[in-house]
Amino acid sequence: MNHEIIGRLINFWRRTFFTEPILLLCFILCFIIGLLYNYKKKERLLFLIYFFIGTILFVSLNIIVAFKLLSGKKYIVYYEISNTIFELAEFSAFYYFFKVCLRTKAFKNILKIFFATLLSIIIVFFIGLTFPEYSQNKIARHSLFINVIEFFFLFAMCLAYFYELLTNIQTTSLYRRPSFFIVTSTFFYSVLIIPFFMLALDIFKTSTTTFYILFGCHLFLLATVLFSISKAFLCKTPITT
Repeated sequence: MNHEIIGRLINFWRRTFFTEPILLLCFILCFIIGLLYNYKKKERLLFLIYFFIGTILFVSLNIIVAFKLLSGKKYIVYYEISNTIFELAEFSAFYYFFKVCLRTKAFKNILKIFFATLLSIIIVFFIGLTFPEYSQNKIARHSLFINVIEFFFLFAMCLAYFYELLTNIQTTSLYRRPSFFIVTSTFFYSVLIIPFFMLALDIFKTSTTTFYILFGCHLFLLATVLFSISKAFLCKTPITT
């Protein structure tokens, strides 16, 4: 039975070019680096929590996939709850990161609005899960909608960072600014993945192969973001520099 489950998991991971187990290893590595180099800074500690939740998420999702392959059940509710908690942790970490990075008061006020808006949408989503008439199709669509909103807010925060970067005189080389690499990777991660999440269900219905290829690309982009954050953790300077 164990060999059968492992075999099915390998076949499942092959569809996304094994990016899921690789990303899990990335989260574990980032969590270890975060434990060693957090320096008790709030923005670092929040990224450390993000790494921990990401590790737990991908461990639990792989367990859910194993049960799904074994029983044939979809477990959509558990999957989307885990995914949404991860999104909240991800956005919270980046919120405090950008809160320190940005200097313009107007941008910081917009960040607060973004955070409050996303939190409100997630709370409404969780409340909706208590209603029996909330169908699995609607749950999946609304979860993807939360993904799109989160990535749009991340994209807007990156634009605000680049605006300040271009309008202020820089005394430090960009290559010595940990924040520059984090924001650049996050920018491409968010802007490239928004169209995918907007069309994910339609793509899945049309071509599952295309869906899994794009999903694998999404995980690869996330791994790039994790690499840039872990690289920033290794710097002695604040990651918001």
